[in-house]
Amino acid sequence: MTPCSRLNKWRSFARSVFLALLLGVGALSASAEGLRQYTIRVSFPRGSVTGLCLIRTDSAGGAMSVVNEFGIKAFDAVYTAGKGKVKLLNVIGPLDRWIIRRGIAKDLSLFFDPERKVPRRRIFVRGEDGSMRLTNKRFKITYDLRPIEHAKE
Repeated sequence: MTPCSRLNKWRSFARSVFLALLLGVGALSASAEGLRQYTIRVSFPRGSVTGLCLIRTDSAGGAMSVVNEFGIKAFDAVYTAGKGKVKLLNVIGPLDRWIIRRGIAKDLSLFFDPERKVPRRRIFVRGEDGSMRLTNKRFKITYDLRPIEHAKE
């Protein structure tokens, strides 16, 4: 077995374990019917963050949590539908700069309400399979969200 294939098996196992943990937390939520699950890749000019993303929406707003493949929380986001704004919580150190937080918060609002007007300097594309891609041309940040397919029992 090559080191590359072992790494891929480890990543697959880690995704499954953390998805199960996140789903367990989501199942405890009172309004888990609006829960969407994605794999996410956020690419910056100097690196990227990959992991799992859970988005829960309801009529009053929603919440998002992004956890990397090793179980470290990258950030949480809370969306208020009335204002159409996102507030970031629990942001990891490298992303915890006011200008980065402000740019990410504006970008994430599109994932809660994809039908709203796209802010300037951003390109938002929705795929037929439910995937979403948002590119922020000002900060050169790209968000790739792909839905997680579940095996039917």
